[in-house]
Amino acid sequence: MTKVWAVFFLLLFIYSGISANAQGDPSSSSTSTSPRQGPYRVSLITCSPGEDIWETFGHACVRVIDSSKQDAERDKVYNYGFYEASDDNTLLSQALSGRVIDFLDTITYEELMIEYTAKRRMVEEQVLLLNDEQKEKVVSFLKNNLKRENRYYEFDTYLDNCTTRIRDLFVSLFGKRYKPGSAVPVDSRLTFRDVSLNSACPAQYKYWFGFALNLTYGRRADRVMSNNDAMFSPALFSNSMTTATLDGKPLCAEKTVIIPNGIEWQSVPNIPFILLLLLSVCTVGAALFERTRMIGMALSNLLLLLSGALGCCLIYLWHLDGEPAWKDNLNVLWALPTNIIVPFLPARAKAGYSLLAIGLIGASLLLHIFRVQIIPLFEVAALLFALIFFFAIMYRGYRVKKVLHR
Repeated sequence: MTKVWAVFFLLLFIYSGISANAQGDPSSSSTSTSPRQGPYRVSLITCSPGEDIWETFGHACVRVIDSSKQDAERDKVYNYGFYEASDDNTLLSQALSGRVIDFLDTITYEELMIEYTAKRRMVEEQVLLLNDEQKEKVVSFLKNNLKRENRYYEFDTYLDNCTTRIRDLFVSLFGKRYKPGSAVPVDSRLTFRDVSLNSACPAQYKYWFGFALNLTYGRRADRVMSNNDAMFSPALFSNSMTTATLDGKPLCAEKTVIIPNGIEWQSVPNIPFILLLLLSVCTVGAALFERTRMIGMALSNLLLLLSGALGCCLIYLWHLDGEPAWKDNLNVLWALPTNIIVPFLPARAKAGYSLLAIGLIGASLLLHIFRVQIIPLFEVAALLFALIFFFAIMYRGYRVKKVLHR
């Protein structure tokens, strides 16, 4: 009898083990309630600035790994930074027209790594801590944006670029459940110009590019940024994502450096500053001495023509339908388009114009001081002094002639 009970308990033990294994293995039971693991891994890729001028402010894109796919379809990058250009429609011609059309496209992660390794640009990754349903939503959103009727958009430096498109993705999909982190401090008074032009360009010694943008960007660039505004910058958006939450939970894992920064920015002189300083000093210096006064007058007329031509360009850009940052550009207060006709005016008209021009230069300096619109004062300070000096000479010369003729 004892043997019978021993065999019975042995069979019961074996049966219990088999049953437990069957319940622990989802594939062994068609009624298993274990959650299905989705195939997606989604992450934010942030790239540091590069050496070309269109790489000055960095870049952001979305990486999607689909474990259900093979080869090129398995690891793709959704990139909002593509643009179409040809010999008849170059990027420069698009930029000067004020309308640059960008679009979303995909490349393989391997292609991205090859490109950025060659350019020595730092690449960081932040994996999104989403559940399977949320990942599905993100991927579906990107695939829908990839359709021909949805992929194109008109580039706007501050409001619609490769980074804001990703930022707005989370707002569109998750609404108020998505809480962005701090891109800038709460009490920050940073403006678009502070972040993009007065910090990034000098840090990379891109003085000509920064000078050109500072001249062509108007009052909009000097608007104090909200936290949402600041996320136009890839670096600031990445900082925001480190503390962003979804449903009260962290949205991203910690940053991982995939490619370390390999660019050593080569220090170069500030050529715009040097050229304008030399031209202004030579103009004023030549006008002060009798022997070189004719040279001084010629250089003064050259300054007027150059500043007038600049003013005409600013007015042209202002009235284009494209880039909003070119609107309301108060640099035209000192770079008066009408300066190009001053050398050809009669003495009396020059005198009245001189007072007006000096007043407008003073107004532009006041607007700079009160941060209504920042002008590239470091580069143009000597030029403004030379213009004021020349206008004062014109006015004084007319007054002296008027007294002598009495």
